Amino acid sequence: GDDKGAVKIIKEKIPLPASIGRVCPHPCELDCRRNFVEQPLSIAYLKAFAADNDLASGNPYKPECAPDTGKKVAIVGGGPAGLSAAAYLRKAGHAVTVYDAMPEMGGMLRYGIPAYRLPKDLVKKEVDLIADTGVVMKNNIKLGEDITLANLQKENDAVLVAIGAWQSSNVGCPGENVPGVLGGIDFLRDVNEG
Repeated sequence: GDDKGAVKIIKEKIPLPASIGRVCPHPCELDCRRNFVEQPLSIAYLKAFAADNDLASGNPYKPECAPDTGKKVAIVGGGPAGLSAAAYLRKAGHAVTVYDAMPEMGGMLRYGIPAYRLPKDLVKKEVDLIADTGVVMKNNIKLGEDITLANLQKENDAVLVAIGAWQSSNVGCPGENVPGVLGGIDFLRDVNEG
């Protein structure tokens, strides 16, 4: 019944619990000790449940940030890795700016997972909570075109490149390279961009 307390604990390890709780393949459940008693603990669902209730509370949990350190960090990539790093760095008191090539933050959470599995408004709520801590987020910025690694290194104390894996895997069947055949990630990105 203490969703905010649960989310506070969960966010020590996972800054996007509502999203990750829905898409994690939860391998821990296969090895859960509760299997010997009845059934595994549904840890992914419990994280999503607590996070959903916290988000709906009207006053969602937001971690306290340490005093400003005077250090600046640039993160290239606004997917789960970049956003997680931003959340932890900001919590430690660093100034953080996240640059992403896509129109909205979220990376594969937003563009690579179907909406029926991960509602996009939920991703936005979690991204907004990270931004509310003071993380600056800049979209439609491409590394090598709009910004350079050299400039980011000059302007910041540290740079993290977390651009993700945006290429579909080949399945190894005849015809997969025929024009009109799309990889899963390419198809989902196109759908999620409208």
